Order: sequence, then structure tokens, then C-alpha cells
Amino acid sequence: MALNRLMAIADQAQPKQMRSPPAALGSRGEKMIVADDRDGTRMIVDVNERREAPIALYGLYNADRAYTIFYDETNNHRRVHVREDGLNIPEPTCFVIGGIAYSGPQRDFDLKHLRKILQVQDTALEIKLKNVATGDFLKMLTSRKLETFLRWLLEQGLYIHFSVVDPLYWSVVDIVDSILSNDAAAQLIPFERDLKNDLFSILRSDINGLIDLFRRYAFPNVGKERRREFIEELLDLAEARSDLLDHFNYMTLKGVLQLGRNIESLPFIENETSNVLIDSFGAFFLERLYILKNASHILDVEELIMEYLKDVQFVVGDRELNHFRFVNSQSEPGIQISDVVAGFLGKYFSFICGTNDDELIEMRQSLGQQQTANLSLLYELLERSNEENPVFAHAIMSIRDRMMAEGFRKPI
Repeated sequence: MALNRLMAIADQAQPKQMRSPPAALGSRGEKMIVADDRDGTRMIVDVNERREAPIALYGLYNADRAYTIFYDETNNHRRVHVREDGLNIPEPTCFVIGGIAYSGPQRDFDLKHLRKILQVQDTALEIKLKNVATGDFLKMLTSRKLETFLRWLLEQGLYIHFSVVDPLYWSVVDIVDSILSNDAAAQLIPFERDLKNDLFSILRSDINGLIDLFRRYAFPNVGKERRREFIEELLDLAEARSDLLDHFNYMTLKGVLQLGRNIESLPFIENETSNVLIDSFGAFFLERLYILKNASHILDVEELIMEYLKDVQFVVGDRELNHFRFVNSQSEPGIQISDVVAGFLGKYFSFICGTNDDELIEMRQSLGQQQTANLSLLYELLERSNEENPVFAHAIMSIRDRMMAEGFRKPI
């Protein structure tokens, strides 16, 4: 497989065992992290209760450390829905919340020095990604300013963090989760990520066809009346594209879909809002806020995120936790630095998701010297950040995309 070839290329030069790629945390797959337990119009988040299970299940460490964490986001489509002519957005690029972090209280950055070494013009009100690198991901890797910026992050002892969401994958997992929620499928829960990866591999091979499938069934509100017809169509697609999967994987997926055809309810694709794949990206901020409860979380001003979080109350016992705030990027260097980090990672993950396996291998082997230098710096930053705290790397993406992202940046 192309994935194995890419990993083998990397391992030829660096035999170090690869850690498991960043995965979504939560006891019911990806969707659990945004469970919306609202009391009326207010969501009450019991921090200790929410964080206990993922910390124990995934062996998380340093979760009680007092970090200062800055956030910006990129590809915030605000709302993703299906129209008669397709999606409401030009491309379903990856949404990324990301930025910088460090241990201890907030500290000052020499922004004047950083602007100078990045050659940011005096007329620019703040540092943005466009001041560092432009173009698609591979073009960005050719930027010497990007190298300067990444080296500066390392010299400052900063960590980088991200939470990335592939909106199409996020939508497709509802199908598998619906089937596995039935008692008859309980024994298949350990294979949920593989099943999601395989179904997504089948459907993503024709993105326009996938979006048309969503449209015709008012996804995710397929409903009981059309449930069997929907599953039958998925079975036909899986059979027609079975060559995309190993035979065992195909037969397992086929069996799960056949099971879904006959069970009484598919709860996550029934009684939902028709044609709305993602109603808001606000919920994706929650996990880091409750797991890293002792951190100071500083977020860029974004009206829809502010609107969402104003109705969320974090509590520890009977005490309210006020550990996040919004600031204007022009007055906060940490947010400006995070704009570059989040924007660059958004380009990176969208590039991985949007490029086929063979092309990724060819591109990785043909990178120029400057591109290789920048990719190595990105790898170093992500490695040291992951080693500091695995919560800094969070991905709601298919297994293929997470592994390809890991393999592509690994030194060769």
C-alpha cells in the first residue's frame, strides 16, 4: 500500500518507532468530545467528570500543568451544509484550532524583533501568515521566512498545539457510530476507527458523488423511512469500489452495513437537522478547555465562537472556572504568532487530505532543500510538543490521513 511505502521511505533514514498518530479523544469515538449537555440554554461542563475518562483511557500526562495557551483558527467555515448545487463552501478544507503554548504564566514576547527578522513592513498592523509564507502547502515550504519563524519558535522554547477536523470525515462517522450503537454490534466497537476509515475511503473516492448522496438523503436526517434504501446504496458503493480496500476490510465493512440495514434505529442519522453537516465549530474548543483545566486559555476574538462559549459554564465542584478569555489579535503577540501556526497547519492537513497516496509519495521524495528544512523543523516542533503533552495534538481525521500526515513530515 502507498501508506506503507511512505512510512518505509521515512524509516530508511530514521528507524525510531513511530508513536501512535494524534487521535480524537472521547469514549464514543469522535462525536463524544462535543456532547452538548445543556441545562435549558446553558451548558454546564463538570470539568473533573469530563476529563477523568479520557485521561485514564489514553494515559494522558501533564494534564494538570499550568500552561499559557494561545488560540487562533483557520478554515472556520462557521456552518457546513448541503444545498441543491453542492456544499455552501468552495472546498471542505480542514478546520484547525491551533497556536502556541508554554508552561507558566503569561510572558512578554519581543514582537519588534520578530517583525524585524521576518521583514514585516511597518504598515502591517500585525503579523499574519501571509507575511511569512503564501501559496499552497508545498509553495509555503519554499519560504525562508517560514524557516526563520519555525526556528524562532524552537529558540523561544514554545510548543505548538492543534485540533484539526476534516468536515467530511466528521459527517461520515455518524453512519458507523449509528450502527455500532446497537447492542447487536457491540463486539465491533474495538474496530470502529478502522470501519470509519474504510467507509470514508470508499466514499471519498468520489467527493462530488458523496455530496450528492448527502443531498438526496437530506443527510444527516436520513430518517427511518429511507434508512434501508440509504444503507443499500452504501453497500452498492462498497461493492463497486471494493478494490480500494483489503479483502478482509471490505468483507468486515460489508457485514457491518448489512447489520445496519436490519436494525431498528440508526440514531445519529435520524431526527437531525436536514442537510446540516456542521452547525458550528464552537464545540470543538471544549475538549482542551476541560482537560487542561489549570491552563490559561487565550483566544482570538471570533464572534460566533464567543457566542457559543458565552453559554458554557465550566465548574469544578461548586466553583465556577474562569480560565479562558478573548483578546484582540492586534494587541496580543501570542495570538498573532498563533495565526501563523494555525494557518500553516491548516494548509498542511488540507494538503494531506486532498492529495492521493501516490502523489504524496512522489512529492515527498522530490522536495527541495528549503522545503525539506522547513518540514524537518515542523516535525521537530510537533515531536517536542507531543512529548510535552499529547493533548496538544488532536485530530478528527481518518486513519489514512493521520498516518499520512505523520509519514509525510517524518525525516528521510
